[in-house]
Amino acid sequence: MNTRLIIPRLILASLLSTTSTMINSAPSENAAGAPSFMIDGFDKLFEQPSQPVNGEVQAEDDPGKAFVRELSSITAEELQAAGNNQSDSATELASKFPEQNRDNMQRIFNIALYVQKRIEKAAKVPEGDIPTATASFLYGTWSAYNEGAEIPEENFLELHKQVGELISSNKALSNGIQNANLSKRQKLYEYLAMTGNWMVMFQDTFTKNPDQNTINNIKGLAKQLLQTSFKIDVEKLHISQEGKISLL
Repeated sequence: MNTRLIIPRLILASLLSTTSTMINSAPSENAAGAPSFMIDGFDKLFEQPSQPVNGEVQAEDDPGKAFVRELSSITAEELQAAGNNQSDSATELASKFPEQNRDNMQRIFNIALYVQKRIEKAAKVPEGDIPTATASFLYGTWSAYNEGAEIPEENFLELHKQVGELISSNKALSNGIQNANLSKRQKLYEYLAMTGNWMVMFQDTFTKNPDQNTINNIKGLAKQLLQTSFKIDVEKLHISQEGKISLL
């Protein structure tokens, strides 16, 4: 069972009546790009090509299984309540969309942030963890660009681990995070969490056989997010079924 598919279905069923409602909410040109509050070095994550990191095969009762069980406990009621949260970042991101869609988009971004907090709880990392949020952002945009591609949820911890290693080994980015003030770190975290988990919601869209225009719009938005944030060729980014990132 892929809970990251169940979550989007619950969200979309309650907030959006059609696929076209969501994709027609796409922001105007350049509005979805990296925000002005990016910390120094964020675009240097892939300064050197990444190769998959070999890891041990997970056992039946390993942390990956526990991670999936924890995410599976998220309820529709919790998601609905999260949509009513107040977040300056959600308001800011929603403001980039057409006025008639802003209320729904603000709810979606608030839900996406709540999902990230549950991911952190399941992964047993501190709340507001930038590496974990970066992993969500990479996974969501990669998935959307690749027409709903997904990996087994029990392998998300491997993805989190490798993103953490990429950040810690990149001097420009690790120094940028360390030197940034709390406000900038929080805004970056929320941007990554909200946009990344929103992109994951499109996995369900692709199972409904959208028209080619919808597919192109989703992929175009994901491409813009990735290229603006990391200055990489989106065609080269790959996430394996084991949760390993590489630039092919």
